[in-house]
Amino acid sequence: MTDLFFCPESWEPDNMISSNIASQIQVQDYAGRTSDAWQLGDWGNSWTAITTKIPTEAGWLESGSEYRFCFWLNGGENSRKDEVCMLEIYGDEWEERLRFPLNRGKIRPVMQKNHWLLFAIPFTAPQAASALTLRFVAAGAVCTITGIHDMDMSRCEALIPDEPDTGHAQRHNIAFPHGWPDEKPKVVLKARGRKLELPRTALALSAAAAGLTVGLLAAYFRAKKKTK
Repeated sequence: MTDLFFCPESWEPDNMISSNIASQIQVQDYAGRTSDAWQLGDWGNSWTAITTKIPTEAGWLESGSEYRFCFWLNGGENSRKDEVCMLEIYGDEWEERLRFPLNRGKIRPVMQKNHWLLFAIPFTAPQAASALTLRFVAAGAVCTITGIHDMDMSRCEALIPDEPDTGHAQRHNIAFPHGWPDEKPKVVLKARGRKLELPRTALALSAAAAGLTVGLLAAYFRAKKKTK
């Protein structure tokens, strides 16, 4: 099995998608170095894709041969669990593409290091006349993809991984200053021996709705009093 690697300079936004939100940026990667990367998507429903083509010829890639596509990924998942974060690989027939969902619980990463996920996706190259297309697709959550230093998987596999994170409803994401959305303060309400925690925004909305109701009732009784 031959390893293939993500090289940011070889990728570009898919020109078939009008809603593309993709940019080539520099990030602090899994090793703490500044590296080139691609950042895809937003927190809405804007579909984004970037692509690259690998020639199917001797010395590059051959149809029917086995490969691993290796890269580091950050984010690509939110707490709603309706996001798309996927790798697609296809040859001459897009309808027969290989699809690899990269969300939690779908394909297990090799490891997590400094909040980056290392993937090594095995596949058999589909039939392609001139080139094989690789395509990352994102929607519903921002994801960032970067390459592997010196294209050396053995160094990555020798790293000491982070402890698995089970305390967050979504993955760490460098789009947030602290890696995750800031927690909104909650107000504890006590009634009849029970405690109820509500976000301040929800409490404000409830208070506003209650104020509106009281105001409408007061106006109603004033109007009724005048008609008597």
